This record gives sequence, C-alpha cells and structure tokens, in this order.
Amino acid sequence: MLASNSYTRSLENLEYIIRIWKQLEQYIPQNAQRIAEIWRQKQLEFTFRLTAMHRYEDFEQVTRKALDYALAAAGHDLDSRQKDSLMARYNDLERFADVEPGLQRLKDAGYTMVVFSNGSPSMLTAIMHAANLHPYFQGFVSVDEVKIYKPSPKVYQHVADRLGRPIREVRLISSNPFDVIGAESAAMQAAWINRSDGLFDTLGSPPEIVVKTLVELADALSKVAQPARRNRRHSKGGGSGVGRWGPLRSPSKPSLSRNHRSTFKHPCLEPTRT
Repeated sequence: MLASNSYTRSLENLEYIIRIWKQLEQYIPQNAQRIAEIWRQKQLEFTFRLTAMHRYEDFEQVTRKALDYALAAAGHDLDSRQKDSLMARYNDLERFADVEPGLQRLKDAGYTMVVFSNGSPSMLTAIMHAANLHPYFQGFVSVDEVKIYKPSPKVYQHVADRLGRPIREVRLISSNPFDVIGAESAAMQAAWINRSDGLFDTLGSPPEIVVKTLVELADALSKVAQPARRNRRHSKGGGSGVGRWGPLRSPSKPSLSRNHRSTFKHPCLEPTRT
C-alpha cells in the first residue's frame, strides 16, 4: 500500500524495488533491477485483471506468478529454493522510523487500528509478527475473505461490515492513490500517506488528509476530531470521550454496531503491501 500507483516510482516503491533487487543480485547480478521492477508491476496488474475478470487467486499465488513472469521476461529462471527465498522477503519487512511513535500516538488517542490488505492471511500473520505490529493493531482484514481485490467497492464495504460500522464512519489510511480513490468511491473516508511528494492519480482528487508520516497523521486526525467532539457536546449536552471498538467480528457473524474512530491499513512498512 505504499506506491503512488502501480507504475509510479514513489519512494516506497523504490524501497521495495531496492530490497528485492538486492536479494535478486545474489542470483542474477546483471538484470536484478529490471526483474524487481517487472515483478512489482505485474503483481499489481494481475490483481486488477483478476478482479476485472471476476476471478480470484490469493495474493501469494499472484506474487509467485508475477515473479515467474518477470524472470521469463528477462530471460532467466531460478530454482524453487531461490524463489522461496525471494518470497520470504514479503514476510520480513522493516518499519519506517516514524511508525512506532506514530502508532503509539494513535493508540494513546484512543484509536483502534486494523490492517486491511490484499495480502493473504498467512502473509499478513507473518508480517505482523515480524514487524511487531500486534501491540498497535487489533488484527487484520484480508480481501481473501471476499475473494476479490481492491479497488472493488465490495472490499471496502466488507471491512466496514467486519467493524460493525457504517462505511462513512470508517477511514482508510493508505500510501496508494488507487486505494484511496477506491475507498472514497465506496463512500469511505481516507487519508493519503505521501512520503515522497509523489503524484496523485488523476482519476480522482487527493483526500482531505494528506501527510508524510504517521506522526503527522496523528496531528491531522486530532484536528479533525476536535470539531466533531464539539458538535457532539452541543447536540447531546455533554462530553463524549474517544470511543473504543469491540473485537473484530467473524465474517460469518451478523453485523453489530460498535463505537469506533477509524480503520487503518499498514502504511508503515518497507514496502507496505497493497
């Protein structure tokens, strides 16, 4: 969820390419950068095409097929052990420097956060453990639960249903403009993490909140929340503290309304999954 779109070279996408590139150099020194770029491009392209065709394969399978394409396009091949080593990079991602202080401030402010991702459950379980995200995130919601990829409106409605809230009361935090546009098209609020002064997609306008770090995000959300709290005091005749969410509901259970503030993807990893 960090590239400015599937083809634009934002800082986060370059970080992703560099990390995979360095790993690939151990096996293919000459064409590592090209293979990394094609791999990332095809990974996202395949999810868009599968969604358009009303087909689904989990993100790990898509990622492996994108790697196979990238290797073939560059005229190379790797054995299964080498491919497994490259795939393992997805489960051992580093956090940006602002992540811990930013997430701590959001947690202290009373926000409950969930990871909302194209990643398969096994990939998300591994990455949350490796990056030590459990103290901040209540859990994750994977598109695998509905078998369709972003930016289909169905996936944004699904995470709102899992949280038991109307979609207009949920906010997506993402570094991908296509994801931000998709969320807002589905009537969800959004914020864009633009770490590298990248371009926003011309299919839509930037959201109300555009920041470079999670610390800035906490500042911006506190300003948005203040007028809302004042309005609640005037309308209800009393104060209302920051709401707490109940646990994420199982996808099979009926929707129950919970008091909550926002829902977050993980715009905090290097790279972050789309």
